[in-house]
Amino acid sequence: MNADELKNALQIFYDNYDEISVAVYAILKDQNDAAPQKIDIEADSLNGLKALFIQSLKDSITNKETLSVLNLSTSDERTDAIYVYDIELPSELKALETVVETDNLPLLNLADASLSRIKALLIEIGNNIGQIVLYKTMAPVNVFNRDSFFLVKHDHRMKKIEDEFLRISAGFQLLRINGELLVIDLKVIEKSFGFHEIITKEAALGIAAIELMELVENPEVLHELIDDVKYARRFTKVAKSSPVIKAGVDNASIINFCKNFPKLAGKIKFNNANDKILLDTKVSKDLFIKLLMDDFLTSELTKYHYESVAKDIAEPVVDEQ
Repeated sequence: MNADELKNALQIFYDNYDEISVAVYAILKDQNDAAPQKIDIEADSLNGLKALFIQSLKDSITNKETLSVLNLSTSDERTDAIYVYDIELPSELKALETVVETDNLPLLNLADASLSRIKALLIEIGNNIGQIVLYKTMAPVNVFNRDSFFLVKHDHRMKKIEDEFLRISAGFQLLRINGELLVIDLKVIEKSFGFHEIITKEAALGIAAIELMELVENPEVLHELIDDVKYARRFTKVAKSSPVIKAGVDNASIINFCKNFPKLAGKIKFNNANDKILLDTKVSKDLFIKLLMDDFLTSELTKYHYESVAKDIAEPVVDEQ
């Protein structure tokens, strides 16, 4: 899925705004693998929520002129990016599939359940044309309980709110549409759902691929980086899509490139035999990962040297007759 395909998929829901409905489900903090529970909400409030989140979809996706859609496993540092979740799916996120596939989910018993138990909301929008499901985390600041004292305007005076209430703002962290799960807020995902364990497992595959090249004199230093989620994501990207590994570039060519490309020359060291790279500094480790992702480019036109994270293939399209 690319940005245009995503925007087109959302446009169907905008065009059928009056016909689509909305339902809200709760994921509780202590529910483990239990199904999401539907929250009974009055019709007028549901209409307000529909308007809120449709506008949020437009603001965060549709109205952005420069938007990239990338696989999560190959994510980079560019801004205005949305990520297709293409690695192992944590059990909690399977709840988004449950909402789409199951009509008869249990109702949340509001008489017994405290709103403070709600960990996240699932907002399902759609009808027979299809469904969107949004995942929205609920921070403690969004839940107001009976221990606090809140006043609301009532006619010409202030009146105490007697019961718990939720503050639901625009914004969401995940979007399920057309069978794809998309990450809108990567920082939140990195801190949740056991994501670190999953990405570490994927990153180990990247380091294994590097070790098979027999290019690095001291590959053990790479294993030390895995606990840092920033590096773990980079190694996952190496495993999935390193152009250097995919192209089968030989070690001698890689070493020669390191010696001659201006950004690399003198910053990456080699063993005594000059046939392996020695990673002895943080700078050299960072540059090595960028090297494997082919981030160092030379313009054919100007012969200037560049460092580029975001690269779109510019190979000529062959016209099949």
